[in-house]
Amino acid sequence: MGKTAHGSLTASLHRVRFIAAQTLGEALRLRLSVLLGLVGAMLVLMALGLRDFNFGAAELKFIGDFGLGAIGLLGTLLAALATAHLFFSDVTGATIGCVLTRPVRRWEYIAGKLTGMMALLALFVAALGFLLVALIATRGAQLGAAFVPLPVFLQACALVWLKVSLVAAMTLLVCSYAGSALFASCAGLMLAVIAQLRPFMDGSGWLAWLRLWPNLALFDAGSLLAGGGLTAASLLELAGYWAVFMLLLGGLASYVFKHREF
Repeated sequence: MGKTAHGSLTASLHRVRFIAAQTLGEALRLRLSVLLGLVGAMLVLMALGLRDFNFGAAELKFIGDFGLGAIGLLGTLLAALATAHLFFSDVTGATIGCVLTRPVRRWEYIAGKLTGMMALLALFVAALGFLLVALIATRGAQLGAAFVPLPVFLQACALVWLKVSLVAAMTLLVCSYAGSALFASCAGLMLAVIAQLRPFMDGSGWLAWLRLWPNLALFDAGSLLAGGGLTAASLLELAGYWAVFMLLLGGLASYVFKHREF
């Protein structure tokens, strides 16, 4: 019994990993991914040209805030648009039918898609984050000024990734029942905006459901550049918060997708 269960779990993980690899490969070939990556690189470099319009803020902090903001914004767009596009390209191309006729459970398909998108977003944030830290280091050497320690900057990039991966999970939940990529991507972006503005909503009356929705403002990377890094306890708390909502959104998407007909 134990060996059978272990073998089944191993097979499931293998199928999830295979779908994730396929998803990542398709995502890297998307023109959208390349376009947003290039735009992100241009915006990060543009921060150096905009340093004279920083309204009195320290130059290196301004570059860091602007760069992380650009990475977060474009990462959000990539999370919503690429997730919807890849999901519905499988639907319209009948790929999903071929996959599900094999011994692939529907939750494995959802988990694989989400894992592949998380990998794509990790590469996106890492590449632009590397460009940004190189820019800050070069400018800091010219000015003879110091910026936040590298571990603090890496924490900020990790918060950006946690936030945009939640957006991908929200969009995948919409994809599980939506009829078109346009609706799913727009709804995913709308849900991301709601989650970002949640601290400004009291959540009373018909908005009470917002208390159950993730609060993306908790993953504010810019605050780390101003107030220093997070403690180990704070990092674990944020990681746990993220994991709970990733499992919740992924579980809901799997449940809805399980009852969907093709």
